[in-house]
Amino acid sequence: MKKFVCHDPCQETNIIIITHGLSSRIFLMKWFDWTVEQFEVLNRMRTGEFQVLQLGQGGEYSLAFHHDDKKLREWGLSPDMIEDQKCKAYGPTGVKWQGTCDSYPFMDCFAEDSDDENTLSKL
Repeated sequence: MKKFVCHDPCQETNIIIITHGLSSRIFLMKWFDWTVEQFEVLNRMRTGEFQVLQLGQGGEYSLAFHHDDKKLREWGLSPDMIEDQKCKAYGPTGVKWQGTCDSYPFMDCFAEDSDDENTLSKL
């Protein structure tokens, strides 16, 4: 996935996904670094449904701001995946999926690779 260009941290960028069910599931799998097994249990969205990714306090995007546990379970997220979404939204609150709330490399606007067009040194 293409990295976001760094912006003023005071500005909040939220993402609304409007797409077909398969595309949405593939996007979310890549975005949240879900495994193939996790992807395979995700359910298709209904016609007209949308998903909102909101930037959390720790700088990570989450589905948990705009979608409750019931909706996340309806989409096929496991309890561990839901806990991870809450961790990304509100910070660590206990046992977390994959053990951390670290951001993913494709969201790192402070990449060390100086050849990357989106690093701060090129801005």
